Amino acid sequence: MVLRAWLEGGRPDRLRVRILSSIGPDQSPPLAATSPEEVHAAVQNWLEQLWSGNDDVPVTPG
Repeated sequence: MVLRAWLEGGRPDRLRVRILSSIGPDQSPPLAATSPEEVHAAVQNWLEQLWSGNDDVPVTPG
């Protein structure tokens, strides 16, 4: 998971976060968030997917 966060115009109420999250070799489409709650939900969802992934796949194909 990669989070890239910035404040547009340097204002705290203008949070922007691009979220790249993939489990395994497949790439997921990027997500965008504009609130800490949205970021928290995305991270929590990713962790739950990671935790429930009983069918381990190699991170690097080959």
